[in-house]
Amino acid sequence: MITEIVSNFFANAPSDCGSLYHERSLQLELGCVFRGEGFAVEFERPIKAPRPVGSTKPPKYNLDLLLSKNGTTTAIELKFPMNGRHPETMYDFCADIEFVESIRNADKVNRGFCLMATNDKAFWNDSGRGSQIHDLFRRSGSVLSGLVGKPTGSKTDSVVVLGRYHLSDSWREIRDKHLLQRGRYLLVEIAA
Repeated sequence: MITEIVSNFFANAPSDCGSLYHERSLQLELGCVFRGEGFAVEFERPIKAPRPVGSTKPPKYNLDLLLSKNGTTTAIELKFPMNGRHPETMYDFCADIEFVESIRNADKVNRGFCLMATNDKAFWNDSGRGSQIHDLFRRSGSVLSGLVGKPTGSKTDSVVVLGRYHLSDSWREIRDKHLLQRGRYLLVEIAA
């Protein structure tokens, strides 16, 4: 149901939905859509869980969206990059995946998703000038799993992704141009 609601949102958002300019606008508009579908929605919910061995990035504690309906809870982490920072944002998205995996594995939620939306084609278009982290988002067949090192700056930060995710093959067009012109979104269901 979550996948269908997100897909419908990006295909044909409600008429009272505003355009998307940053992560907060995405968070609020999606929250309104989920409430309209009967979900209880909590924003920036504090939540902690043990992290995988080997992860050295400072831990996250606030979940972007916590949804509840019919006794089922769903965690959603969001990214809405509009100002470049390609490898750093890609790394942060991997950290989001680690975070949602951790809270699922700790039985704090029943389901989890990570969502990125952007109109910056450098996130999904393989220019041939990438790196290992770029390839995870751009090159078909690439698999995100295991240790992911920080691509810039301090090389001591890393996250550990326990599941296997095919990010590059999951990009979808944002068809509702009122939301975002020439955009795409990446929705990944997180394994426990």
